[in-house]
Amino acid sequence: MSWPIDGDLTIRHATRRREQLLAWLAEAGPDDALDMARVAACDSSGLQLLLALRLSRAGQGRGLALCNVTPALAEVLQRCGLDNTLAHA
Repeated sequence: MSWPIDGDLTIRHATRRREQLLAWLAEAGPDDALDMARVAACDSSGLQLLLALRLSRAGQGRGLALCNVTPALAEVLQRCGLDNTLAHA
């Protein structure tokens, strides 16, 4: 199952995204992915949220998969060397 992230992962939206990601963390199954199709922008705050979520999932013995990664997000992940760390499903 995929869970949509509705909007950008930027400092402007960090609080809202954090709440959304924490809700996902509480409900997501082991094979669920985050649907990134609506993420047009991502800054260091967004990357920090994704990395924290990855660590939380690892603590549960689960991975973090991203699906429908937009070209803009893929570029940010690649430029920061996180394209392999944050797997694309």
